[in-house]
Amino acid sequence: MSNSIVIYHGRDDKVYVVDPDCIPHFDDTPPLLRIAAEVIKAGYSGVVIDEKKLFNGRFVYCLSTNGATPEGRIVAEVSVAHNAGNSMPSTATVLECIRREYDKSRRQS
Repeated sequence: MSNSIVIYHGRDDKVYVVDPDCIPHFDDTPPLLRIAAEVIKAGYSGVVIDEKKLFNGRFVYCLSTNGATPEGRIVAEVSVAHNAGNSMPSTATVLECIRREYDKSRRQS
C-alpha cells in the first residue's frame, strides 16, 4: 500500500480512488495510450487523456472515453481487449474503424 491515494473525478462523472502502487508504470508509452493519442490528434473529441503528477514524481494517465461517439466506443473496446491480454490493433486500423462508423452514420441520416 502506498503512502498516498489518487482520487480522480473522471469525465464519465464517476469518482475513482486508486492506490498509485497498483498502477503499472512504464518508461515507454503503452500501445493503448499511443492509439488514444492518435485518435485525439486526428480531431476526434470522444477520447480524452488526463495526466496527473504523483507525489513521487511519476505520472498517472487517465483514459476517458465517451460511449456516445464512435471513437469513444471503439477505443473503449480496444481498452477492454487490451486489459484481457489480447493483441492491440494498429493505430491505422482503429482510425479506419472510426471513419467507417462516421461514414455509416452519415449515410443513415
